[in-house]
Amino acid sequence: MEGTASGETLLWSDIVDFTEGMLSLGHVVSYTTNMTVTPVLEKFCGFPAALRSRLCFAVSLHYLELKRKKLLDTFFENLRMLKSAGLSFYMKICISDEYVSHLREINEMCKKEIGLLPLAGMARNYEKKGGRISERSSQDIDKLVQGTCDVRAWELQRRVYGHKRNEFCHAGEYSINLNLGTGEYTKCWGSSGLKKNWQTPAVERELKLLEKVPLFNKAASRLLKEPIQIVGNIFENPETPIMFEPIGDCPFYDCVCAGFLCCGVIPELDVETHSKTYFTRDFVSKEIWDFMDSKIGSKRHG
Repeated sequence: MEGTASGETLLWSDIVDFTEGMLSLGHVVSYTTNMTVTPVLEKFCGFPAALRSRLCFAVSLHYLELKRKKLLDTFFENLRMLKSAGLSFYMKICISDEYVSHLREINEMCKKEIGLLPLAGMARNYEKKGGRISERSSQDIDKLVQGTCDVRAWELQRRVYGHKRNEFCHAGEYSINLNLGTGEYTKCWGSSGLKKNWQTPAVERELKLLEKVPLFNKAASRLLKEPIQIVGNIFENPETPIMFEPIGDCPFYDCVCAGFLCCGVIPELDVETHSKTYFTRDFVSKEIWDFMDSKIGSKRHG
């Protein structure tokens, strides 16, 4: 299970109990976090070793924000605490325009403080049809990124972002996207909005009222027939089996999240596993490495 939130993931009040429960059931759990919520991280470090070995963190390095708020020491102290406790993590940084001039400084600090370089990631803007690369690019910027960051994920993103996927995609069959706030689940993270990103319940009610007005009847009916992306709701129907059905032909501009490809949702696409794309062996447990070094539907490889 990989969890993230619209804000800081670890601020969810029930996250410690939820995580302990998921790990106790035998799951591998990963969270995206900015690594500043020290009390929660301390509780994770206090889990039994058998649970800690299956807990992982995708650490977002918001360097300029941490520097402005004087939280860089906290950030790196917490990373060292995780490593001492045997908890797994990798560190990532979004290469936006504002970060380019700071990459050498970031490189030196990361080497000094933790001995791990951040994985470079491309900045993207998302809309209902997918993502668009949002920052400028040049040979000089690419050379700078190559010289200051871990570029394994960057190279994968550069390979797949901006290129339409025409293969059959098994997202929805091999994986689902679940909203723990509402219980709704969709086939792909890219279709996680309520019907369409613009179509809220309030808007839907207004459109239904318009159906009664002859002048607007045809237009309103057409809008209300937009495809519903939500497959089901595990809270409303807890006894109903989850429907694992492939998304098939990708409806987006390109793959919404390159990392999903590492798990094998497009089997014929030749990409490395999640472990080989994101992890550094000294910073992850054997259990995490082995689990994420496999693809769904294929034999595990070392």
